[in-house]
Amino acid sequence: MIVKQNLSWLRLLFSVHGSSITRTFPRILMITAVSVLVTVIEMRYGIDDFYSLTPTPFMLIGVALGIFLGFRNNAAYDRYWEARKHWGQLVNTSRSLARQMHVLIGPRIDGVGDASAVRQFQEDFVERTIAFGHALRHHLRDSDPFDDLGRFLSEPELEFLRTQKNVPTGLLQDMGLRLRTAWKDGWISDYHLPVLEASLTSLTDILGACERIKNTPIPFSYTVLTHRIVAFYCFALPFGLVRTVVELTPVVVFLIAHAFFGLDEIGDEVEEPFGTDPSDLPLTTLCRTIEVNLLQAIGRSNVPELLQPVKGILE
Repeated sequence: MIVKQNLSWLRLLFSVHGSSITRTFPRILMITAVSVLVTVIEMRYGIDDFYSLTPTPFMLIGVALGIFLGFRNNAAYDRYWEARKHWGQLVNTSRSLARQMHVLIGPRIDGVGDASAVRQFQEDFVERTIAFGHALRHHLRDSDPFDDLGRFLSEPELEFLRTQKNVPTGLLQDMGLRLRTAWKDGWISDYHLPVLEASLTSLTDILGACERIKNTPIPFSYTVLTHRIVAFYCFALPFGLVRTVVELTPVVVFLIAHAFFGLDEIGDEVEEPFGTDPSDLPLTTLCRTIEVNLLQAIGRSNVPELLQPVKGILE
């Protein structure tokens, strides 16, 4: 995620870092080159007899295209913002689970039970909550999670998770079984077990919601149509403007192409919020936040540092 920097208006105007122009520049350059060619031919030889385009159709289509692009970008940003809300809920639920481990779990009132064993159970459960965040991040990015999970899980657990198609679900299954064992041992009361189970259910809901966003993109035909209309419109634009603005046609086409190609590209960038592009969500940073908060909750002193922006970008 690109972190907003305190740039002056002038520096922000000419900033390239984080701008869509880094991806759209080849398209803009090609369209501008076409407009230069059309302008030169018109000024030297005149091509009025070969076509009869006027600016009027482009004005009408441009308004409709702007609305169309705005609608698509709103739909893409809704996906981005919904994904961010779910990851915010993941942070909160993880913190709640860490607190519930201390408040709702303890040795039996009759004195039966080892306090050190309860303490070890609490720490193990919190570590698996941290591991769930890392597993979810890798699951959404289709990357290997086991280097991160190896810091919190034993080798037998890792071997079990390697057999699972859905690693976060496997972790939740293990966490649920651990809660049942603690309940049978009398460490969790009948009243508190549903509270803890509700937290695990919340993690399951977050997992399912993120998978829905990842696996259900904006319909492909909608995206293709948008790209085609923008490309055709910008390509034909110099033919409709050259008789009106003449030698300024390349400048006008450059500005309009930058606007429409930029809006089109922004929609593509925010449509998939779980990737590793600069504009995507900082899942690694959020996982580190969960890790730091929960390790401190169980009294660990050797916790890692919170991640800071690198060149204005949070991972």
